Amino acid sequence: MEKNILWKPSGEVCAFSGYRPAKLPFTSEEDPACTLLKLRLKDEIYNAIQQGCTDFVCGMALGTDTWAAEMVLETRETLREIKPVYLHAYLPFPGQDARWSAKSRRRYRNILSQCDSVTVISPQYLPDCMERRNRAMIHRADRLIAVFDGKSGGTKNTVRMAHEKGIEIRILSPIPPEFPKSSETDSDDGQIKLFF
Repeated sequence: MEKNILWKPSGEVCAFSGYRPAKLPFTSEEDPACTLLKLRLKDEIYNAIQQGCTDFVCGMALGTDTWAAEMVLETRETLREIKPVYLHAYLPFPGQDARWSAKSRRRYRNILSQCDSVTVISPQYLPDCMERRNRAMIHRADRLIAVFDGKSGGTKNTVRMAHEKGIEIRILSPIPPEFPKSSETDSDDGQIKLFF
């Protein structure tokens, strides 16, 4: 399912951004820190839903995007009888998974098959298609959940775009610090909240 499907949100829209596995501070998905990060993502998704989000947009990259999409699908199943929850994939180009491992490709295809819509940004790989994908997601979003600790790259640029748009940004550190276990920090305009 790699074709553009128009969609109209039924509530607020939440986008995801975050690191791929190479930028994350753990070496495997079985690491307890990764398990904790997934649980924190799921908590943020529930919080977003409680605050009026119905639609979630995801760039479908390895790592954070994959986990966030899976958490949305799990949450959608849990809330099926109570509240609508929709997942929308934003792909930078068709076949972005072509060079991934067979296991990662199966996982990707499984998530895509359950998405309510798929938007393909570019008909082929182009140097700026990832950034265009991120910009398109932020254009649709009312909030952003990002796994981010300051490293340069696509996530940093996406957080900057969201900040410029003035939407709420929820930032999860990849690994929470020991102290404090939970912290909230607002920027000058109150838009960025850090949750460790």
